[in-house]
Amino acid sequence: MQHKSSSRAPKTLTHAYMVCGVGREPSQWVKAPAPVQGKIGHLKGAVGQFWLPEILGSSPRLEQDNDIARSLHAAMRACFPHDVEICTGSTQPHCVHHSFVLQQDSSHTLYGIALRVWSRADEKRAETIRDLRKRTEADYYDSPGETYWIPYCLSFLSRYPLYNLLGDYLRGMWIHWNKATNLFHAEEVSRILSFPAPRLNDLVRIDMKDYALCYQFPSAPTGFQNFAMWPLFSCLSIPNIVGILEAAVSPTRRIIFISHYPAMLTVATETVRYMVRVYEWSGLYVPVVHARHARELVQEPGPYILGLTAECRTLFTAPSDALVVDLDRNFVLTSSPPTAWTARQRSKLINRMTQALDGDVAPSGVPSHLRSAYGGGKLIPAGQIIVMRGEVESVHDPEWWNQDEVMKVMDHACEKLGKNTGVRAVFGGAQKKPLTTKVSMRHLNEIVRERNQYSRDAMEAWQDFINLKGRMDMELSKVSKRNNYLVEELESWKQQFLKFQTFAEQLTKETNELKIKIEGHKRENRRLNSMIDQHKDDSQRLTVRLSGTEKQRDDALQALVLQQEIAEELERERKRNKKDLSALQHTNVTLLRQRDEAQRVVLHLRALIDGQAHHMEHIVKSIGDVPEAAELTNATGVEGAEKDQAEISPVRPQSAAWSRASSRASTRMSQYRTDDRHLRDKTDAIAYIIRNISEQCAAAVEGLDLARRAETVSSEGGDDDSRSESGKQRGKRSKKRMSADSMSGHGDNDNGSDFDSGDNRSEARSSYLHPKRGSSNVPPTPELVHDRSSTSMSVASESTTATPQRYSLQSQYRTHEEGIPEVPAQIVDGELLEALEEEQPVTKFNARGLERQQAVAEHGQ
Repeated sequence: MQHKSSSRAPKTLTHAYMVCGVGREPSQWVKAPAPVQGKIGHLKGAVGQFWLPEILGSSPRLEQDNDIARSLHAAMRACFPHDVEICTGSTQPHCVHHSFVLQQDSSHTLYGIALRVWSRADEKRAETIRDLRKRTEADYYDSPGETYWIPYCLSFLSRYPLYNLLGDYLRGMWIHWNKATNLFHAEEVSRILSFPAPRLNDLVRIDMKDYALCYQFPSAPTGFQNFAMWPLFSCLSIPNIVGILEAAVSPTRRIIFISHYPAMLTVATETVRYMVRVYEWSGLYVPVVHARHARELVQEPGPYILGLTAECRTLFTAPSDALVVDLDRNFVLTSSPPTAWTARQRSKLINRMTQALDGDVAPSGVPSHLRSAYGGGKLIPAGQIIVMRGEVESVHDPEWWNQDEVMKVMDHACEKLGKNTGVRAVFGGAQKKPLTTKVSMRHLNEIVRERNQYSRDAMEAWQDFINLKGRMDMELSKVSKRNNYLVEELESWKQQFLKFQTFAEQLTKETNELKIKIEGHKRENRRLNSMIDQHKDDSQRLTVRLSGTEKQRDDALQALVLQQEIAEELERERKRNKKDLSALQHTNVTLLRQRDEAQRVVLHLRALIDGQAHHMEHIVKSIGDVPEAAELTNATGVEGAEKDQAEISPVRPQSAAWSRASSRASTRMSQYRTDDRHLRDKTDAIAYIIRNISEQCAAAVEGLDLARRAETVSSEGGDDDSRSESGKQRGKRSKKRMSADSMSGHGDNDNGSDFDSGDNRSEARSSYLHPKRGSSNVPPTPELVHDRSSTSMSVASESTTATPQRYSLQSQYRTHEEGIPEVPAQIVDGELLEALEEEQPVTKFNARGLERQQAVAEHGQ
């Protein structure tokens, strides 16, 4: 089966794709075993522990073919030559890429490209790493904010040594499509895995985003060179390179390359192998050696070219005939220099190599594109590209590099090793005699290499068997111990089971007792539940009643509040009524006092009028003594009496008869027309006296009317207070004048008054004490003064001359809004009731009232 698969030609450009690293669960991580010799150096900021990697996914799958599984496991060791180490730091470590070669047998070789990327560890993994560091590192200081970075490796395997083509595609795939959720079945992975295998002389083109990767297949299978050779000349000087090439063409020479950068190891080994292509290197060829295999491979017999990282330098001791080449420091170490060329040939080769490069080249170290996968954070293709849009930066060969000239010099030197020169060519021929062995050196090297490979595989299998047997013995001992422990536990559990059985019987008995008690408690519980239900019903009824009672209480409280408000309102009303009652009582007292004063005034006026009437009669009698003027005097007296009674008509309604008599007398006087001086003086005196009496009567009436107005105004409000005060003042002045006239009248006329007519006038005046409107505060009537009037007949009397101009009752009410008040009725006896029904008041507007009054008086006599 293996022979059949080896004879088939590859159908695709790539052989397999793989992602490897540590598993998702930290509990499944396996620590890497410590090396037998030395110690592997760690990266800067790395945790002091290595873990074994595992294949996380591949295409095709591991289960499909054993050869695929064996190839992928070998590629995984080449991807992580130090196993997996975890780094710490705030920034992500640099991503690196390198190529490697897997030599399976003499006819099968796989070429791989690996890209190591970093992923931030989640909290679970970070906690596992912290716990491990606490146990293994004595000086570990826990930092909660520390970030851990876990490496993963993406790798392509191919039957063709397409280092630059597949390396650029893998780096471009990651930087352009690293957001894919599934890196094992992404579109670009499937695309390259299904890319058909080209034939010789075909142009391979893989389109990227802005450019296309391309490579022209050679015309022969041994002509593949998809890598740059000049990095070796930038790391080593030409004499060192010539020494390495001399060791490569030696039959049993061994070369070990050392560098910190795995990418530089593969470029150096491939450059040396390609430069000695004439011999078709057949020895052991491992450009990137795993750390655990370094000691075995270095000690293997036969020629080999190995590449080890600088961190593994302490893991092996190089043989004395091996060349240890330090690519980072341009240093070659060996105890037995090669002797394939003479010193002259070696010097000539160095000079020709220097001339091919246009002079000596100063080593500058490992190029930057081999140190990091993404220089400056961007992808710089190392192979041939075709730019489709924009400008794309790529790695170019230095100006001093001339590969064709270098290869001509090297091919010429290799070809001369198989020919005789000088004297040997003259005597022995140009061609060297072949070795007398039955097999060629190439086949012998291949046989030795394969034997050594099988030997290593057998040793690995044996070692794995020993490890598995040891693990099995250990597990068996653990299982035996566990079995013994379980037997002891079984006996213990048996004893406990017996105790438990005794306890179970006791518990069964107690359970039966408890069941009886539980039945009793259940009955009691049912009884209590019924009582509780009854209490709940009672509580609900009481709650309903309580809610009704509370509602009634709230209504009662509202009614109580309303009653309190009403009581307060009634209390305020009572206080107001009490205050008004006291005011009414005060007003009533005031009115009573005013009534008494008004009665006294009326009585005084009656007496005064009676005295004036008596005086008038005396004057009339004196006038009647003159014979020639007797008739005229009577007429004048009657006219004066008429005028006098007209002025006091609101007080004495009996003066109506006098008014009519005066009218007849004036008619008669118009007939006589006498110019008697004496009669005129008497008449003027009588008229003035009558006017004085009329003014006093009008003042008294005005005082009474003002009292009535003051009562009305006080009930209307405070706006008419000023008007009432003015009325009071006028009433006081008028009553003072009236009092003076009354006192004067009393002094002059004590015996000549008419009591009957005086009583009538007094009764007429008394009607002003009972006004028609409501009671109010009336100012009291002022006291009468004795200097206001006089009954003296003298024309030059002081009282008469000082009397002011009189005003009629009608003119007094022209200044007010009210009309002329009605004259109150007279209070008379029952005998005069019929006579008074037709009586009219004596006023200056009606003269008939006096005549009717005189007639009533005569009828009474």
